[in-house]
Amino acid sequence: MTTTTTAGTTTAGTAARPFGIDLGTTHSCLAYIDDAGKPVVVRTVNGDETLPSVVYFEAPGQVTVGKAARNAAVAAPHLVSRLVKRKMGRVDAVETYHGRDYRPEEISALILRELVRATEENSGQVVREVVITVPAYFGVAERRATRRAGEIAGLVVRDVLAEPVSAALHYQSVGISDRVRHLLVCDLGGGTYDTTVLRLEGHEVHVVCTDGDLALGGADWDELIRADLVAQFAAAHPALDPTADLVFRQDVDELAEQLKRDLSHVQTKRVDLRFRGAVGKVELTRARLEELTAGLLDRVVEVTERTMAKARRAGVTEFDEVLLVGGMSKVPSVRTALRDRLGLRGRAFEPDLAVAKGAALYAVIDKLKVSGGPEEDSVRAVAAMLGADEERVRGLARTTVNTTVPRGFGVMGVDARDPVVLTDPLAARKMIVHLLPADTPLPADSGPFTFLTSVPNQRMVEIEVWEQTSPEESEDLADNVRIGRGLLKGIPAMPARSPLEVTFFMSATGELTVSATEPTSRAAVQFELHIGGMDEAELKRSTRDIGGFEVSG
Repeated sequence: MTTTTTAGTTTAGTAARPFGIDLGTTHSCLAYIDDAGKPVVVRTVNGDETLPSVVYFEAPGQVTVGKAARNAAVAAPHLVSRLVKRKMGRVDAVETYHGRDYRPEEISALILRELVRATEENSGQVVREVVITVPAYFGVAERRATRRAGEIAGLVVRDVLAEPVSAALHYQSVGISDRVRHLLVCDLGGGTYDTTVLRLEGHEVHVVCTDGDLALGGADWDELIRADLVAQFAAAHPALDPTADLVFRQDVDELAEQLKRDLSHVQTKRVDLRFRGAVGKVELTRARLEELTAGLLDRVVEVTERTMAKARRAGVTEFDEVLLVGGMSKVPSVRTALRDRLGLRGRAFEPDLAVAKGAALYAVIDKLKVSGGPEEDSVRAVAAMLGADEERVRGLARTTVNTTVPRGFGVMGVDARDPVVLTDPLAARKMIVHLLPADTPLPADSGPFTFLTSVPNQRMVEIEVWEQTSPEESEDLADNVRIGRGLLKGIPAMPARSPLEVTFFMSATGELTVSATEPTSRAAVQFELHIGGMDEAELKRSTRDIGGFEVSG
């Protein structure tokens, strides 16, 4: 059944409750805590537990999301958006359909709109307050863009939560133990790979360290399979070149994804490819798939190794459990590579659903904290809202989640070691000074860091905030990316090389703020930081525009 809705439509007569959303690169899903206090995933209009993160721009102001959008790509692939999550936080990422430019936040908002519509139709629940999950290795810009997507969709985003932490929450809820346990969560989804080490102590979840690759996931496996299928067809029909044919390419896309799934259960699969009356019988074996994707498996192992090394430096040398989540964790070669090369015997833990279910739990926990914590009035109020057992809610209220800085953050400055700095400071080497190193526990306060002005009577300083992109902390600009900038204003007239103290603070939810002080007068210096993405005016316009779209599934 295909139905439509516009923003603002809700189901009357049902008390609002918070929801958890796994906004994935290739598939998304939504969950809530039911009357028994258990997480439940809401099915789509097609009866599936997950929704393909695909948007078909059928006409101006009219889109289809999910399986129907993926099917529509056969006839109109130029009007279909996929893998938009890989573009989150990028200011230069724009897709154009029917003459209108769309930012990743807006396309993601349309996916959220369809999740909400299906939930309200299938469960009778009103979806307003949500927690949205993100890869653990998402930085400030990506997390902010994800939050914006929820706001554009008309939702109140209570928090954005790292996906491995969310999966660990769901794992913990299955059976809380008083014994301290260390988990390694390996989350290989459609577009990203995250590895996170967590320490579980009763009702407490602590992130020890994290690492990841934002361009490593199932979509990369699909791409290599597609290339192999096309090569086999070309070998059988050398006079034909179907690569420019959109319908043929769409057929290959569908087959590649299906073959990847099938080879998790069988050793060999044969399919037919057709083009202009010619039929190419192509075959893919599990052994050939592993050969094709050996480089991707090497990257999985490399990221995991780095995380294990970080954990050892933090005193964690053994893991009580290795949890495999994300759809790609079901591929046998992934499990084999982790076992044979790193000695990790992973256990698949609801690969497609654990993240959404954990987010639903966290949404209730967050609501309890805001409501006043585990006090009985708060417990009774939330239990009544959920229609759940008070003892179950009381247990959730005791849960705490402690996360870390996902990547290093710092400021670009002049390298004082460069001899040129004494004669021409503006020409001296630039470097990144990390004020908040990766894996610093949140909330994190860098404390004041002293920078020096470059020229006499300098009344303002441009501060550039940079984020680490390399696996290890590096002062080189090439190993970092600028995510924001702002001006320090109102500086008193002082000689060159006068000190200014800059402080970074990152909240428990990953929001970064910057402050500065002139130490002689102790005067605070005004600083406004803008980090990529949309400003408030653009957000309002987008919320209004996207809210008027007709969305169907």
